Amino acid sequence: MTSATAERSLLAGPPKKKAPDSPKLVRVAREHGVSPFAQFGQILSFQMRRTGLHASEYYDFELYHPRYDAGARAQFLGALGSRRLNLRLSPRALHKHFDLMDDKALFSVLLTGLGLQTTQTQAVVDVSRAFGRLPVLREVASIRDFLTQQARYPLFAKPAFGSLSVGSALIEAVTPDGETLRLGNGRTVALEAFAQEILKFHGQSGFLFQSAVRQHPALTAVAGPALGTIRVVTVTEEASQPRVLYVLWKIPSPAAMSDNFWQSGSMLANVDLDTGEVLGCRQGTGLETTQVENHPVSGKPITGTCLPFWSEVKALAEQAHAVFPNAGVMGWDIGLSEDGPVIVEGNNGPHHTLYQLATGEGILNPRFAPVFDQIAARQAASVKSRKSARSSKRK
Repeated sequence: MTSATAERSLLAGPPKKKAPDSPKLVRVAREHGVSPFAQFGQILSFQMRRTGLHASEYYDFELYHPRYDAGARAQFLGALGSRRLNLRLSPRALHKHFDLMDDKALFSVLLTGLGLQTTQTQAVVDVSRAFGRLPVLREVASIRDFLTQQARYPLFAKPAFGSLSVGSALIEAVTPDGETLRLGNGRTVALEAFAQEILKFHGQSGFLFQSAVRQHPALTAVAGPALGTIRVVTVTEEASQPRVLYVLWKIPSPAAMSDNFWQSGSMLANVDLDTGEVLGCRQGTGLETTQVENHPVSGKPITGTCLPFWSEVKALAEQAHAVFPNAGVMGWDIGLSEDGPVIVEGNNGPHHTLYQLATGEGILNPRFAPVFDQIAARQAASVKSRKSARSSKRK
């Protein structure tokens, strides 16, 4: 007896990291002259230095390539190392507002209330919480009524908690009969099943229906209509005075509904901090990496493209970070609309691995490492001061 599993409508997560197989080791040895023994030695050196770098990430970042010497390889961190770095820059003891930042529903309401341009939440699915004047949908019938009678399309639907666009969907429209939703990747799904899936997996934690950002025509002409957000990473090198550290452009695969790089066909572009000009773009990782000069569908150049509203993009990220002065580092996903930049999401744990993939340079490079050390030292002193103050009060 077998049972069929219903196909999920919401975006699944990235595949789990796998240990490199023999063909990969042999191919690296053949194409780059690095023996399997030498590859294992380099991977072991990362593990001994506690860089949080998985063996698969060694290959993703092409750290076997002869262009990297031992010093250059030492500047790279894995996903785990990136998380550790973020905790140095934003220690848990200083997480005064971080629970709020993790809740996308409350976060967008906060930014809107402060007059910062962000995505508009049209409704929230949640079986227990209330959100003031925002419509709250608690059962299939109310989700159906919203999607067929009240929603303003296109919608971007996503969980209130989470990352990497897991559980998200771009909804372009509902059919006239109110039975089917048309998604941004061309698929159609039954509205009833879609509503049930949201309640099953996200009813307890929350789920948002937000107005999708209509991308600036200049970027749509190059990369297509799916929103490719600008990842802006900001730091508080001096307390309460955030500045932009680096910027990337996440370009969606032509077949994707969102711009996460783990989705096949997606691209990452490195952006000049001063001018907003795209310096280079890549697709794929490791041995499958290709440098992309022109978009594979439009044929228009990606490299050399200048992102519009550049000074406004940086100013918006810095203003938003200043709301959370305890955060030593933050990452902002900013959409560029025809009317200017819009904050799509903000988080206190940006994935610095994206920078390494986009640029081929380790995040602990000579420009960034001193900045991180300065912030970490200031944060450690703040933690020590708070502990001392609490100890004095107890006496």
